[in-house]
Amino acid sequence: MPDTGTVDRDGFQLEWVREGQGLPMMVLGARHFYPRYFPQALRRNFEIVFCDLRQWVPTPEGFEVSTITRETFFDDVQAICEAAGLERPIVTGQSQHGMIALEYATHFPEMVRGVVAIAPNAPAGSADGLEPPEDFFRRDANADRLAAHERFQAQRPASVETSQDFVDNYLAFSAMFWFDYTADTSYLWEGSEVNLEVMGQVFAPAAFGEYHTQALDVPVFLALGRYDYATPFYLWDAPRKKFSNLRYQLYDKSAHQPPYEQPQEFAADLLDWANGL
Repeated sequence: MPDTGTVDRDGFQLEWVREGQGLPMMVLGARHFYPRYFPQALRRNFEIVFCDLRQWVPTPEGFEVSTITRETFFDDVQAICEAAGLERPIVTGQSQHGMIALEYATHFPEMVRGVVAIAPNAPAGSADGLEPPEDFFRRDANADRLAAHERFQAQRPASVETSQDFVDNYLAFSAMFWFDYTADTSYLWEGSEVNLEVMGQVFAPAAFGEYHTQALDVPVFLALGRYDYATPFYLWDAPRKKFSNLRYQLYDKSAHQPPYEQPQEFAADLLDWANGL
């Protein structure tokens, strides 16, 4: 079985790479970003396939991005699993990819061993009646973090028109996304190309816009960060009650990035959970 490959899906060239050995795991999202992001220790216990989804590769000429639906992403995931020889993997995703992983498992529970959702986008309606994330940030963050946020925001690109603009804009929110907002994390993005059109389509109604958490019986490992001001932990208090087989971990020295910010704790917790599958 090869350790790298490319799956052609409607002309989108979705790259994947295999690392480690053990329980099969599929990490959705940027194939160049996430191998640097997840703890190296995981390779000792998991056979991990890192893969691109369509928002991380160029659109083929003539393809109409508006035709992409959630089923398109589901079919892409299944095609990559088949190409990489993954059978019932643990499907893992962070942020928007965590949302996609949860939705995939909801629709195809027989295809997954479990789901690892790391700081996933909160479902529609989860903030109703709760403190808005921006207000939580202003109230909860200390003065140094708030001051850093203002400095970073002053450096934001005026508009987001290129892949580099997307990265620069993301980095401008470091005080909300990272526990250690002073760290230089730009290297994580090297080699990644952001497809802005498809990125927008991810959140269109035909795809994952306004998604709602449904009852889910497959095992779920939900990892949130106490200092995540993009998707505050409390937004998942109600939605996670719909998961009947849940391991919930709130990391006290993490923001939106628990695997990167607390790698030893995350790796140990994940392995403990996975050993019980």
